[in-house]
This record gives sequence, C-alpha cells and structure tokens, in this order.
Amino acid sequence: MTALRFYVQAAAGRIVGPLTDDEVREAVQSGTYSDGVPVRSGAGMLWLPARAWAALALPAGALAAAPADQAPGSISPDLLLAPGEVLDMVRFAVLEHGQVFGPLPGKVLRDGFGGGRYNKALVAPHGTQDWVAASKLFDRTLDDHARAVALESAPDLKRVRCRVCREHIPESATICPECDEPVGVPSAAASSRSSVTDEVEGASWLRMHWRPLLTFGAIMGLIMAGITLRFLAPGRFAPNARPAAMAEPTPPAQTCDADCWTGEACQLGECVWQKPNSVGHVEARPGVAGPFALPPDVADAILLDRDRFAIGLLSGTEVRSTRTGQSLGLVSEASQTRQLLRVEGAVYAIGPQHIAVLDESDLRLKKTIELGAIVSHVEVGANGRRALVSLPGAHAVAILSTELHVELDRIRFGDDAIGPLAVDDMGKRAMTTTGLVPVLGLPDKQGGAVYAFDPNRLATEQDRVRAGMLGNPTSVLMVPNGKTAFVALRHVGKLRPVEWTNAGAIRLLDPIDTCDQPEELALLRSGRRGVIRCHRGRTIQVFDLETGATIRSIELNAPVSDMVVTPDGEQIVVALPSAQGGAVALIDATSFTVEMIPLTEPPTRVRLSPSGDAILALSDRSKVAWVIR
Repeated sequence: MTALRFYVQAAAGRIVGPLTDDEVREAVQSGTYSDGVPVRSGAGMLWLPARAWAALALPAGALAAAPADQAPGSISPDLLLAPGEVLDMVRFAVLEHGQVFGPLPGKVLRDGFGGGRYNKALVAPHGTQDWVAASKLFDRTLDDHARAVALESAPDLKRVRCRVCREHIPESATICPECDEPVGVPSAAASSRSSVTDEVEGASWLRMHWRPLLTFGAIMGLIMAGITLRFLAPGRFAPNARPAAMAEPTPPAQTCDADCWTGEACQLGECVWQKPNSVGHVEARPGVAGPFALPPDVADAILLDRDRFAIGLLSGTEVRSTRTGQSLGLVSEASQTRQLLRVEGAVYAIGPQHIAVLDESDLRLKKTIELGAIVSHVEVGANGRRALVSLPGAHAVAILSTELHVELDRIRFGDDAIGPLAVDDMGKRAMTTTGLVPVLGLPDKQGGAVYAFDPNRLATEQDRVRAGMLGNPTSVLMVPNGKTAFVALRHVGKLRPVEWTNAGAIRLLDPIDTCDQPEELALLRSGRRGVIRCHRGRTIQVFDLETGATIRSIELNAPVSDMVVTPDGEQIVVALPSAQGGAVALIDATSFTVEMIPLTEPPTRVRLSPSGDAILALSDRSKVAWVIR
C-alpha cells in the first residue's frame, strides 16, 4: 500500500513536504507545529487544519459552533472540487436537527448519505467554520459538471489569476493551490521565476499591446523616411553621364575548353575532380582482422558492408562476419558461384551460364538470369543502369538492365571469342577485346582484335567496328568522355591508344612502351590518370590519359597480383603475394608514398567496400581472407 504524503504550510507561507503521516503527527506532538497548521494531502489541493485529517489521528478537541441561522455559509471552492478520495480522509463536524456532533470521517458520511442519512445535515471540516450542505460533498449522483455549475453560481467564489503561475484560483485564497506561492504581492524569488507579465483583469486589447504597436510604428516610420529621402535625392532621375566607352568591361565567364567528366566541376577554367561525400579510402595504419579460414572451393569474395562479406562457393553464396569470419547464412539458390559483383541495390552471383540476383540487404534471391552461354567478364557502367556481359562461347555481349534485372539485347561479333570489356560514363561507347591471360607457365597468344560498339543501340542497328591488334589485348580502359581508349598488349609489353572519330569509326594510334606483360588497367579520376599493373617486374605505372606519357613508376618489393582504386581516387590498393609472408600495399595517388600491411599468408586478390574505407584480401593459395580497415 502506498504511504500517504502531506504538505505543511509553515510560517511565512513556506511549504514543507512531502511528509508521511507519522512525520506530521510527531512534529505536531513535539510542538514544532500546532494542530491548526494548514496541511494538504499530496492527492489534492485542499488545505485544512492538521486536526481535520483522519490519517493524522490527532486529538479532536472542541467542535465548531453551529451557525446562528443554521444555514450554510460561503462555499470553499477547494472543498467543493476536492476529489472523493481526499474528502474520505477528512474529519467533519456534523450539524443535524440543531445539534453538532462528531467529528466523523468523510468515508462514514459518504456511506451514510448513500443509505439515506444526513440528507438535511450541514458539515464543516473539523477546526473550520466552513459549513456546507452534505449533499454537495457526498452525493455520488453529482458529476464534475454539476460541481462546476455550482461553483460558478456562487457569487462569492470569483476566480482570479495567480501572479506567479497564471492559473485560475479562488479570489479568497491566500496561498496558490497550483504553485504554493503567496497570492499577494509576489516575492523577488517568485517574480524571478515568472516568465509571464502581469495582466490586468478586464484590460482592453489596446492597453495590453500598445508597446509592440509603438515599436512597429517606429520601425515603419524609419523605413518610409528612408524611401522618401531616396526618392527626393538630387539627380535621382538624371541619366548616367558616364559614356559607354568608359564603362568597365564585364569579365568573361570562365568556361572549360573541354567537357568535364562525371564527378568533375569547372573551376577557374579547369575541370577539377570532386570526390563524392559518401566515399573515402583506407586510413594510415589500419587494423587487420583475420585470417579467416575459408572452404577449399571458394572462387570469389566481396565486402557487403562493415559487418559482412560474401564468398562464392559451389554450394552457393555464403555470408560471413567481418569480425569473426563465422558463417551467417548460405544462399543455396545461387549455386556454382564463380564471381561476385555489386550493382545498384543488389549483388550478382555469377555462375557458369547464369546470374543469380541477390538482395543487397539480406542476400535473398530475387531472380535468376539465364544466359545459355559461359560468362567471362561483367562490366557495370558508371551510372549503374546497364551491365555488359561477355559470352566468349556465344561470340556475343549481353546487355542487362540492373533496374529490372533482365537481358535487354545481345550483340554478336562474328566468330571471335571476346573477353574483357570497358564502357564510357555516358554508356554510348564501349569496347571489347579477344585477349586472354594465359594459364601460369603457358605462352601468350600473339594475335588479337578489338571491337567498338554502342550499348544503347539495338543489335540490328549496330556498326560493329573491328580492328586487328596483335599482342594479346588482355585489358581495355575507356576514357570517361568516350573519345579515347587504351588497350594493354600483354605479349609485346605495349599500351595502344585508340581514338574515336565523329563518324563512329576508330583510329589506332602509335603504341606506347610500358612495363613487362601489362595485364590490368585502372582509372584514376583524380588528375585524369590511368594505372597499369604488369605481370612481370615489381612496379606499377601511372600515365596521363590525354598524352599517354608515363607520370610515375612506383617501385615495390614484389610482383603485383591484383589492383583496385578507391572510389575517391586518392589511393591504389595492390596485393603482393610474393612479399615476405605476403602483404597488401596502400599507395597514395598524389604523393605516391607506399604503406605496407604485412599478412601471414600470400594474398592474391583485393576487394573494396562500397565506401572504399575497408579492404577484403583473399588468398587463393591458402584459402583464407583478411578484413583491413
């Protein structure tokens, strides 16, 4: 049962509490307070003498004298509106048939009134002269509306606003029942707490708002005075006497000579790369989690987010934790997964002749795209709306919609088994080659060719342009504006520029010497540069996309097996399996400084998170993986 709580109004209007009934009783018995000190219950706002509360069990003392005319007096609003549970705890003096008796608890009077007693009786809280008809307090048929009507009909119960809390209170109250502050002139402490200015009862709207009206009028007067003075200024309407020849020339708008690429902005006549806000790169001295043991049939792996990575297995696509490496689930519908590729809102699990489309959030299978031919390479455009799939056995390229996940068209290229792909940012020009990286230990193929085509046009309307290119073209890099491209010739160690004409044909430019056996090309949007990874040697090269000239050769301590560029264009990540113990190198794309991250096994492939701030390193030899962030 919850203990009763009481508040005591001490000297100078100070409120003490909450106190238990025992604490109040002991304070009265010890002489700290008199038995007539105002006390109220925590359940209501009714202030009565301490001896009037039945719970305090104080001596009753003398009862109040009967009124002279034995008629009810003024009605206290606090008493009239007090809840029933509060009145049940009050002791009342009862006047019935001309005799005063009691005091009786309110609970006894309420039960008696319900049984037909005290119908004509008057009651007053013990220790007060506030006589009121018992029917107004204990008639259970009276609802709150009836009490409110009775309160408004009483002429001596006028209500005013408290100067401190601005609540409506009885005019006769000396202590505000809402904030327990004196109702008279507020003290300094009460005034400091009040944030509402005093309102005069019955004041007119103009009396209460003359100050803001005066301020607004003064501001408008200043504005109108300024407008008038400006209108009356000398020579206000005189024509400009300065000849046009002497007028200061307007500086020409600075424009860029060439069209800016996707992600660039024209600043002071130059196209400047603006990296997206949501991407970055791996910070210096990152942490390494792993190695995580993987199944022996793992074929590929990608990072999904900071907490998950996926691996491709013969049994399906498996999701694992980036912190513990433990399996979180297996998508068996995406069986025989050989490659994993992230597209807008989905993950493509690429099998031998099909692509399983998985939801990026939970890797739930959405649909399966049957291609009917062996899949070699998949390339997604810069806008993410189209995916190009090379099918060497079918001598064709399939155009997929990454929004609907369906095959839109298939472009065939004679009898050539095509392989690597590249497409510009606009998705209007693309190129595919017939090159192939040989199995380790076998010689390069010496022939080769490249095809130029338009992915936006139907296969029946294509101008398939073929150009022979000896030297095993294993990789192609399209410049984002679609005007030029670069092809890596692995067998001869050359970089071959290709230029598009206005008619849609291509022109082969003079080859450029590069490192031995170039296998992979990557785009560095920052500074309009490209990166070459070679199979032999211990360097990677950075070259200019406009001239093809080598900008920097970065020396490493081991050959590079794989390479990726962060989406902000500020870092190159390479895998060094032949380094001592295996390592991953972080190369700054501006200063070309190298930071080595040693591992315990030789990594062969590296993958980036969507934001670029985490790396997944995969070892095909040891079947383990690391997460670097």
